[in-house]
Amino acid sequence: MYRTALTPFTHRNGFAVEPMLDRFFANALDIPVRHATDVEEQEDRAVVSLELPGVRPEQLSITVEGRTLTVAVDRGERGTARRQYTIGTKYDLSQVDAKLEFGVLTLALPKAPEAQPRQIPVTVG
Repeated sequence: MYRTALTPFTHRNGFAVEPMLDRFFANALDIPVRHATDVEEQEDRAVVSLELPGVRPEQLSITVEGRTLTVAVDRGERGTARRQYTIGTKYDLSQVDAKLEFGVLTLALPKAPEAQPRQIPVTVG
């Protein structure tokens, strides 16, 4: 195995070890895989997608405190798994929308009005 600053641990026959270890620990500990988060920045919002297979809406708790967004999954006797995200000031955290569908939690974080692109009128004179 080898590793550089730009590559994950890779076995000599070419498969990546880190994702395998993440999947192993995720399955063994029944927690979401840390690499299963996707963030897409759009013109008027950011969309965060987390893979949470087998999680029901009643197990989820999504909170905002200051600029920290916390997603917690109650696993019953196995405890609570948490992910925290520090969100920049260009997003309006009072308007976050959450949707759980087919094992994927999608969070829409709208941009604050002052961070959205706007047209500046040009006057003559």
